[in-house]
Amino acid sequence: MNTNRLARSHDLVPPDGWPGLPGTLAARAITEHRAGYAMERSSYMSVGAPALIIKARSEQDVQETVLYAARLREQSGTRVEFSIRSGGHGIAGTSTNTGGIILDLSALRHFEMLDPQLGLVRVGAGATWGQIAGQLAAEDLVISSGNFGDTGVGGLATAGGVGYFARSQGLTLDSMVRAKLVTADGTIRWVDTDHEPELFWAVRGGATHAGVVTAFEFTATDLRTAAGDASIIHQQLTYLTDSLPQFTADWGQWVRQSPDELESFLMVQALGDGQHAIQALNVWAGDGQDQAAPVLREALGLAQLHDSRTELVPYPLIVPAPNSPHAGQQRIKMRDVLVDQADEQLGDAMAQSLAHRASLVGELRALGGAVARVPAHATALGVAASRSAGSYLDPPVRHRRAGPVVRCPAGSGHRRVRRLLFGRSPFGCRARLAWADRNPAACPVREN
Repeated sequence: MNTNRLARSHDLVPPDGWPGLPGTLAARAITEHRAGYAMERSSYMSVGAPALIIKARSEQDVQETVLYAARLREQSGTRVEFSIRSGGHGIAGTSTNTGGIILDLSALRHFEMLDPQLGLVRVGAGATWGQIAGQLAAEDLVISSGNFGDTGVGGLATAGGVGYFARSQGLTLDSMVRAKLVTADGTIRWVDTDHEPELFWAVRGGATHAGVVTAFEFTATDLRTAAGDASIIHQQLTYLTDSLPQFTADWGQWVRQSPDELESFLMVQALGDGQHAIQALNVWAGDGQDQAAPVLREALGLAQLHDSRTELVPYPLIVPAPNSPHAGQQRIKMRDVLVDQADEQLGDAMAQSLAHRASLVGELRALGGAVARVPAHATALGVAASRSAGSYLDPPVRHRRAGPVVRCPAGSGHRRVRRLLFGRSPFGCRARLAWADRNPAACPVREN
């Protein structure tokens, strides 16, 4: 690395106290005075104002950026924020910051089929899951990967990944067999169960705490469909119910009795007067209509049905990837919890949460199946999940006050959902709440 070639251009003068940029990084750098800054500063969830954005094109760029950030912190004596961005779609909004550095991995989007028979693929951390779904489908392969195609591979794969094949395949990180990462000392390492297994454990669920992953190897699942295009059975239902607790219990029982090929996501909105509208997205892994038909037929009777549609489609069609620029356009805030079982208690807690004037929508995603068969301590996610009670529903930092934290929107319903938190094995479902980020004063409950 040649650290003597420093950036000379006036628009790349670092802030006071910052060391000069190595010339290799200067060519990748964007500051607020450079073209493209407005398009690169933000994530999907947050508007950012970073001092420096590095658009890495190689793992060597990643290595130099990690070392530069370490040198900056040492010389400045301050913990300058350092954000890693693959797709920039993460709901935490941590892929951008104010006054710090963003390391953007979006150019590291390579895809390589290593062994079609084994489903072994190598994927760059900056690829998106919509891109990967399209390339895998040509081989009749899938990897469980969330529900939106613009989501980056790196962020989802290191943080968990609850997708449409969770019950049949596990989380996204459960498909990971190898990872290439740059650790804090600038070393580039390949890690797996045989090579530095502790780091490999940490990568699966530890997000960026173990290092910056530049590439992954995954084992994809062969759906063995008749058309050879990764076809799945996709059912969309809209329900109306006046008893969310009873519906939640009936839905949970239906999922638990169904084969692992079934996955079900719910979006729940309060209509007032105790009424709730529920949109269900049910996916059957593969084209086995004879096996799927009786299971999906049962879903029609869970509550009053307003609308229904069932079709056989290639998997890439249900993970759209519009490649939209990110400008902090999602103005709501979201938090997740993991619960051991979808039952009346959970439904009642959700109903109370959604009754809060700041709440917008709730979501449930069925787990169990392959997710529950992974031991809790097999990955960092299992350990983190079992210890994360009380960490959800915090508003953004700008809403914090001296003393107790204002939790938005708290209320007894949210506290009850929190107490239902369970360890990784066996998860029953994941619950998510979204609320408006426009009036912190609407969240009156204070907790220590």
